[in-house]
Amino acid sequence: MRPAADIFSEILADNSVTLTRQDLINMEHSLKDAIHSFAPFTSYSLYFPREGDRAAILRYDPAARELMLPLTLDGRCLGVFVARGVRLKAPKAEPPLLAALAGRVLGELLLYKRSVTDPLTGLANRDHFQKTLTQEIDLIRHCMDATSGGRTDPDVQCFSAALGVILLDLDCFQWINERYGYALGDRIAAGVGRAIAETSPGHVTTARLHNDTFAILAPDASPKASFQLAEQVRQAIGALSFQDEITGDRIGVTASLGSANYPQSLRGPQLERSPAEQARILLRAAQKAVGVSKDLGRNQVFAFQDIARAGGRIIEALPMQRFSVTLGRGVGAQEGMRYLVWSPKLQRTMQARLSGDERLTGRAPELYKGEVVLTEVQQDLAVAEVLHAGDPTWTPEPGDRLTLISERDSLFAPSAGEGGPAQRDMLTGLYGYRDFLAFFGRARLREEAFALVLARVVPPEEDTAAPERRSGGVKHMDAAVARVAALAESILPGPGADGKRMTGGRAGLGGLVHFLPGRHGPELAERAAELVARAMAEHGLELAIGLYAHPFLSFAKADALDCARKALEHAMLLPPPHVALFDSVSLNVAADRLFAEGDLYAAVEEFKLSLAADENNMLARNSLGICYAQLGKTDLALIEFERVAEAEPDNLMVHYNMGRASQRLGDAKRARRAFERCLELDPTHCFSLLGLGALAEAAGEMDRARDFYERARAVPGGEASALRPLARVALASGKPERARELLHLALSANHNDAYAMGMLARLYLDAGEDPQIAEVLARQAAALMPERKESWDALVEALTRQGRLEEAREAAARRG
Repeated sequence: MRPAADIFSEILADNSVTLTRQDLINMEHSLKDAIHSFAPFTSYSLYFPREGDRAAILRYDPAARELMLPLTLDGRCLGVFVARGVRLKAPKAEPPLLAALAGRVLGELLLYKRSVTDPLTGLANRDHFQKTLTQEIDLIRHCMDATSGGRTDPDVQCFSAALGVILLDLDCFQWINERYGYALGDRIAAGVGRAIAETSPGHVTTARLHNDTFAILAPDASPKASFQLAEQVRQAIGALSFQDEITGDRIGVTASLGSANYPQSLRGPQLERSPAEQARILLRAAQKAVGVSKDLGRNQVFAFQDIARAGGRIIEALPMQRFSVTLGRGVGAQEGMRYLVWSPKLQRTMQARLSGDERLTGRAPELYKGEVVLTEVQQDLAVAEVLHAGDPTWTPEPGDRLTLISERDSLFAPSAGEGGPAQRDMLTGLYGYRDFLAFFGRARLREEAFALVLARVVPPEEDTAAPERRSGGVKHMDAAVARVAALAESILPGPGADGKRMTGGRAGLGGLVHFLPGRHGPELAERAAELVARAMAEHGLELAIGLYAHPFLSFAKADALDCARKALEHAMLLPPPHVALFDSVSLNVAADRLFAEGDLYAAVEEFKLSLAADENNMLARNSLGICYAQLGKTDLALIEFERVAEAEPDNLMVHYNMGRASQRLGDAKRARRAFERCLELDPTHCFSLLGLGALAEAAGEMDRARDFYERARAVPGGEASALRPLARVALASGKPERARELLHLALSANHNDAYAMGMLARLYLDAGEDPQIAEVLARQAAALMPERKESWDALVEALTRQGRLEEAREAAARRG
């Protein structure tokens, strides 16, 4: 058997993956712990001297108890580890041994890097990407739970509360492999990997998952930012060109990309799964978006959240003017969604020649064939029925595209008798969904007041993901709907009411909807709860019911179905009985979804409607304040927070938000009172301790600030957030070595801390160390927070010191 040392040396001799100075920063925590195991110290610093600098010489100062260990691997000095408070029994004999052990540590770090790296492209491998994604999701969940009671203030010095995942698949790559050989295919994959790495900001994780599938993890990325990064990567790949040495052919390559975001791309129960499960769900969402990109013609970017809006396609025609389409619950499709149908065959470029040198170009206008509505939504597919036809001779066909619209945006006015006579389902006696919509469109015009009852049979938990797949699933749901319809006929109209005036229709698999003319109030919710109870007692069926009573606020009659759907979504979140009458809380739930999707302006309007319905809805008022704060309207945010605090004096979350808003407005006295009130409610509230520390720091009271920060650091889970503020205090107190150590720890705890990166870059520059390291840190900081001019300043200086003046001028221009 070969000695382990020989195997170790052989592995290190492989130069396909090497260790860099940036790796030492990224793995600084492991480096520190390993060196501490054989040379215990009280504090340390990591230096990156320039080549030839005497600081790289091994030495030990017994008087200062300071050990300088050059970090050398394969003859290259990557940096210097300075350990303080080291006691050596043999000051002359031990340092060379310790240096050898440090080299061994570097070898182990290199082995680790190779274990998480794809050797062909130099990107991360699949396992490391999934592990990193899981960790990032876990950090976001920590951030969301930062304040007791709900979402945290957007300015909390904590981990980011969003991330983006981009998947890309090379187009026609298998054909290239088969035509030109796998060696050229590997060369293309390696070139694509380099293009992805060069295009992506330094703080993102890039990986090759398998063959021609690559992935990008972008922390703190909104859906818009993820889409923009994906488009930049797509263009960079499209600019590549490779030559086959045998045929001389020039080969271009394109990619189809899909993006998904956390938490925006997850829904309902998915948000309760473990971080590892959520990571897989997010990757699957991005993969679905890649599939749509391929389906739409390749070489483009598509976002998961846009699939239900613009990514649908007709698969095949079914009897009775119905079609199967590529939209399911998995992408957010719901019964009742309406779509315009158009043909991609007509989306062509038009040209007109005016003269020999002058031409006019344009695209053919979109011609819509008609309008369809989703009547049965399964997990991956849906059935749609024609609502309105544009031209009876020009019918929808497989391959036609779908664009989501609201009823108000319909381009087609229903003609008399369109679609033939109304049909009732023989089993349930209910109208089909299309016929119910036609009826409802006419009936609501005759009624000033009415109610809609939207009910759904909740399948057993084990079948929730895909009830249609179990044996006899459709027949089972049809029978269940028939039983519920019979109960509804006797319960919903109320005692002594004329049941014939109530009209019902199917609303997809397991769903039904009823129209009740006249005024209805809370008593309707009581009857709905009775319906839920009897369905369970008599038939073992679990129901969820959403109710809408018109008129309500300023909602139009055309909004009724949408309001009923929001009430149903509200009901699904409630404990049994799952019944919700559309109200302020329903609007609150809808606004929360808009907030999670990043549509802050729409969320603000929805929260305002929630408060118009109930001005005492303090959850909506606090959430409105948070939206204002994220939009930069801090004065408006503070007004909302103060009103909540007046109504709920023991609400820790709102007092903290008041403190942050007051701090941003420069009112230190009010901010201090708010943070102190938080500590009265919870003496270990980490973020209030950080807030008080920041106030003391701003006032120049460094000892007091340090005390608050150390208290925050001692709170379980608070260390990561307190390290950077402690580094600021150390720097202001004239202790740059201590600041450097704390910043390294801060980056180990949160490798996307833009402030820590910027500060560390400045420290390296001020110490006259390798400007390349400062450049890398400054670039990452500027990419994460482009609004921070300090990061751009550090980048300009680092580039200037390397003589790269043109790049420095470009960076200075971007800073401005």
